[in-house]
Amino acid sequence: MSVESLPYTLLLLLAQLTAGVAALVFFVLLRGTFQAGFIRACSWIIVACAVMTTATAMVVDPTSSVENYALDASLLDPIRAVAMAQLLFSLVFLVYVRRTEEPFLAFATGATTVGLGAILLVLLASLVRIPAWSVAGPLLTLFTGAAILGSSTVAMVWGHWYLVNPKLEEGPLNQLVLITLAAILLGLVATAINAIIPVGSPFESNALLAIDLPQNPGFWLRIGLGLIFPAGLAFLAFVSSRERSMMSATGLLYIAVGSVLAGEAVARGLMFVTGAPV
Repeated sequence: MSVESLPYTLLLLLAQLTAGVAALVFFVLLRGTFQAGFIRACSWIIVACAVMTTATAMVVDPTSSVENYALDASLLDPIRAVAMAQLLFSLVFLVYVRRTEEPFLAFATGATTVGLGAILLVLLASLVRIPAWSVAGPLLTLFTGAAILGSSTVAMVWGHWYLVNPKLEEGPLNQLVLITLAAILLGLVATAINAIIPVGSPFESNALLAIDLPQNPGFWLRIGLGLIFPAGLAFLAFVSSRERSMMSATGLLYIAVGSVLAGEAVARGLMFVTGAPV
């Protein structure tokens, strides 16, 4: 893959992770069936991810292309501004989620953080849209990837609460794992669509794995490692949690999170050398 594209690959991956975790934590907050300590712990994860996203956005070099992959560099300043706003609101959410006497402000700042995460993904999809068949291609893969990363991470963290309090009902974990499975299935559909539709602006790249998708080992690694393998792990975690084998379920989710992160990183890197936002 292209060394020059690594900062942008990292920016896309971190933005997906931040948006996905924020969305799932807000969902958990709305459900009202999860322990307050869990939500507070996850709010720290949102802040940490937002810090890394903002820092990466600030240091990437504005450029019109990366290894002949065209970028809309005019969007970098708005991307930085939205990333900073997302970080700010994640910090405010961190404060108000601890104040049980002010639940409305926790909901408001949480919703704003989620909204800013979605806006950031839209801007990033527009940034890399030029070689793709349409801006819809990057939008599909970034949003489904965010859902997979967010749901698997939050489910894995929630699994730890059963290790401390084994008497917790298994229903909430089952629900989070099912959301993860659904997100992975959507990711498979988005990947198939983007793989089938030809790129909009073909370009030449000398980077590693700059070959057509059907013959590209990186593409099949993305499918196998990043989607099919974690789907199997999530299913096994669902079965384990239903049988109240929470330690096994949590361990399986640990592996799934690592697999999903690797798959998303490979997918974003492939986009910069093939033009296909798989």
